[in-house]
Amino acid sequence: MSSVSFQQQFKQLTQLLTQFQWLWQPMPMAHRRLPWQEEDALCAWLASLDYSQVTALKAAPDAVITQLSSWWPALASLTELTAVPQASTTKLGVDPRLAVGVPGRKWAQIEAYIGAVPTHGETVRYLEWCAGKGYLGRAMSSVTAKPVESIEWQKALCDQGQAFALRNALAMRFYPLDAMGAEAAAVMAGCDHGLALHACGDLHVQLLQKAVTCGMSRLSVSPCCYHLIREETYQPLSDVAQGTGIRLKKADLKLAVQESVTGGQRVRRQREQEVIYRLGFDEWQRDWQNQDQYLPLPALKKSQLHQGFAAFCRRGAAQKGLTFPANFDADGYLRRGEARFAILEQINVVKSAFRRAMEIWLVLDRVLYLEQHGYSVSLIQFCERELTPRNLLIHAEKNNVPSRPAHL
Repeated sequence: MSSVSFQQQFKQLTQLLTQFQWLWQPMPMAHRRLPWQEEDALCAWLASLDYSQVTALKAAPDAVITQLSSWWPALASLTELTAVPQASTTKLGVDPRLAVGVPGRKWAQIEAYIGAVPTHGETVRYLEWCAGKGYLGRAMSSVTAKPVESIEWQKALCDQGQAFALRNALAMRFYPLDAMGAEAAAVMAGCDHGLALHACGDLHVQLLQKAVTCGMSRLSVSPCCYHLIREETYQPLSDVAQGTGIRLKKADLKLAVQESVTGGQRVRRQREQEVIYRLGFDEWQRDWQNQDQYLPLPALKKSQLHQGFAAFCRRGAAQKGLTFPANFDADGYLRRGEARFAILEQINVVKSAFRRAMEIWLVLDRVLYLEQHGYSVSLIQFCERELTPRNLLIHAEKNNVPSRPAHL
């Protein structure tokens, strides 16, 4: 896509997200009934769905868009506006022995990512951002025979990654550094091509900003976890996004990453049980405190769910400084939690129509930021969503970059 088409796509998405904010922004955990009571047709449709239909629709956002656009025709353009071309990947034949210790799904993601990243003969040195043990770097070093500088803040992971590289004669060097710090920028300055596969929130934003500052020649970034930011509200990167006036809270940003293809039936049942418990607790605390406002609870160990609903609520009351009654109606509040869960899932069906739109909006902000600073940028899907829903790849090349001396 050209710079103009990226901007047009971004502006049209901005218009739709702004116009229909009332549909995608409600926080499902906070509502005891559908937040669109005045929309009779929408509420009737949602109420008609059984559990299997709700589950299927959450995984088929295009079908939800089709249904919603029967009432609000402008939403029909969401499908086209969120379409991203699929990469014509190259099978590079990464040595399978390098996959030792790497989860199968992760290694398949790495192979797809590397197959989609343009490689250049003039690249002298790669940078692996937020490297962990260097899984991505070991694959890239192997297929390109080029050195990789790997930045990872946990020294233990650096040590393990360095030991593996030495055993396998890979040209990798690990740096136990904070990616947010100045020392990481110094390492970056000696590299040509920055690589990041699923670096979270502020971490991949730091890569983009540091790369712009040092004039890095090339970047290949697959963003993830947009909500993991230090600020309470999203800080747009590009001038175009800053001019929209859209204010997104962390809860809004989570919409972009709510789709998951990992985890089996047991994991889904566990997630449902936890949400029902939280909603049942919320029903009790609203009655107990005589107030109609959602009260979130801290994260818990999944093993604690086995202690039952009453124990969950007793722990939640202690965490929030509430006196827990001896005559707690566990069955009654659990049923109310189950009823709330049905409402929550209906809200999530509607929100699923905007899930990819929010992610594309955030990614386009990054694309426009790079273009603004003199990069030619492409945006593709490097794999199918069944491998990972976080399958977007930003590839940027600095315009008019002089060749680096070969000895660097």
